[in-house]
Amino acid sequence: MEPGLIFALAWAVLALVGGAVLVVRRRWLADAITAERRAGAGRAGARGASPTTFLAVGLVFVAMGMFIIGWWVSTAF
Repeated sequence: MEPGLIFALAWAVLALVGGAVLVVRRRWLADAITAERRAGAGRAGARGASPTTFLAVGLVFVAMGMFIIGWWVSTAF
């Protein structure tokens, strides 16, 4: 296999796993970031990212991984 193809497939797997984690753990991530931002002095009104943001980014990563794997499958056969 070519090095570029190995890199693309590795990136696809990382994108799928990372995207799935973002989708599944989106509420926990949003709550953790919001709590961390509010913990600082004088930042009581600071807001974190919403769970919808993590859902959108996670779905984009999953779509990117699926696209790369689909591209590889279509060119392999």
